[in-house]
Amino acid sequence: MTLAQRRARLGVRHHLAARATTVEEAVDGVVALHATDPASVYLSAWSRVRAVSVADVEHALYTRRTLLRLLGMRRTVFVTDIATAAQVQAACSYDIAARQRRLLEKQLGTLGHPDNVPNPADWLDEVLASVEKALRARGSATAQQLADDEPRLRQQLLMSKGKPYESIGNVTSRVLFQLAAEGHIVRGRPRGSWQSTQYYWSPLIDWLAEAAAFPGSAGKPGHSGPVAGSARPDSVATAGLGSSGSAGQPGHSGRVAVGKPGPTDPGTAGKSGSSGSVADAGRTGPGTAGKSGSSVGEAGRADPGTAGKSGSSVAEAGRTDPATAGKSGSSVAEAGRPDPSTADWPALSEDEARAALARRWLYAFGPAPVADLRWWTGWNAGQTKKALTALAPAEVDLDGEPAIALPDDLAPVAAPDPWIALLPALDPTAMGWQARDWYVGPHRPALFDRSGNIGPTIWSDGRIVGAWSHRPSGEVAVRLLEDVGAEKAAAVEAEAVRLSEWLGEARVVPKFRTPAEKELAG
Repeated sequence: MTLAQRRARLGVRHHLAARATTVEEAVDGVVALHATDPASVYLSAWSRVRAVSVADVEHALYTRRTLLRLLGMRRTVFVTDIATAAQVQAACSYDIAARQRRLLEKQLGTLGHPDNVPNPADWLDEVLASVEKALRARGSATAQQLADDEPRLRQQLLMSKGKPYESIGNVTSRVLFQLAAEGHIVRGRPRGSWQSTQYYWSPLIDWLAEAAAFPGSAGKPGHSGPVAGSARPDSVATAGLGSSGSAGQPGHSGRVAVGKPGPTDPGTAGKSGSSGSVADAGRTGPGTAGKSGSSVGEAGRADPGTAGKSGSSVAEAGRTDPATAGKSGSSVAEAGRPDPSTADWPALSEDEARAALARRWLYAFGPAPVADLRWWTGWNAGQTKKALTALAPAEVDLDGEPAIALPDDLAPVAAPDPWIALLPALDPTAMGWQARDWYVGPHRPALFDRSGNIGPTIWSDGRIVGAWSHRPSGEVAVRLLEDVGAEKAAAVEAEAVRLSEWLGEARVVPKFRTPAEKELAG
């Protein structure tokens, strides 16, 4: 498998050489969008979807709810479709929840301020159940509102005692993190603009139920039929949700997934997909940038007839019985994770979920070394090996480096027309592999921060050739780090102008600043 073939697959499957027609299709192409920095979700969509607006992304997230924001791989927040979210929850999030639970119990028992919490495991069980019950009663709520309902959320921890960066803070965010990692609650609409990091929370089951009830939603359980534009395989069905992917793709079972794009929006019906070539300029203007589409009430309030009916016991909340938490053994419950039979997500074994997620990643990012899959998922060596045993991937040679690919995905992908793209900080393409030399080249010091987070980048035909930044004036400033020719350079400048116009009055500053981005920002 040649380097040129890897770059061709990246351009085509990540919808950078040929634009997607919907936000869902774009997300599908890269498995999940990074969402640690909220702006990255919208800018990653802008880079891949023809004529997309901020409102389009919000509609998918908060109205149709075909996409979901959740904690997943590497303890990172992502946005993905509903079927993939169920796989991520079982394949990654339950492990994270178990580790974070042990850590939080330890912190409560040893770092409490002004006093430690006696019996932290029991205390945490009670608080988790109480907070979930309060949230069900409200339908949706902010962290502050939940702390008003459950004052124990204001329990404090003294962190890094005696050090210059010593701090005292409430456990509110840690408790909500725990409930989200266990798959019980979900981040809904942001409190402020589309760049806000503060969200209204909702019970997961209520959120998904309202998604299924939305007219034309593909999130209806049992829905079947072809899904236009889907382009990935998935031979491992998600229990209770169906399979994801489209017929005719390698290894696909031919069934449709919950959370896939529904019928075409009347506003976009009949529009042809853009080629994504250098000449492609078709995107919406600034008129919708930064506008929020609905009130808090639309963000997933529970039916008044059912609100508050959830019991407060640990078992009813879908968490592990404290009598068995942490005990060694092979069952999910004994490992300190929620029992799938009582969790809010449909039951899906961790082995099934990992095999499905590995297949998704290999189609989107393969062929690649095994180490890249292990890094991207955050799995240990044993989990990675077991998932790959179920897939039986083909061994391939990447210019002398051993790698793997799906056995039914070895045919070459035709090279696309020349293309350029401006990708945001933490874009899933840039963060899709651990070994990055083949697309980063010699530019790593300028593009990454000290923690390995990438900033805004300029791409040409499957590799990074420059960086960009959004200045306070509203200008999108670009810098090419190598010669790409006059035509490509002009296309980069034109793309920067279009992005500046699309952003309008909004200003985007990455959460993690990088040398090139900071220098360009002025």
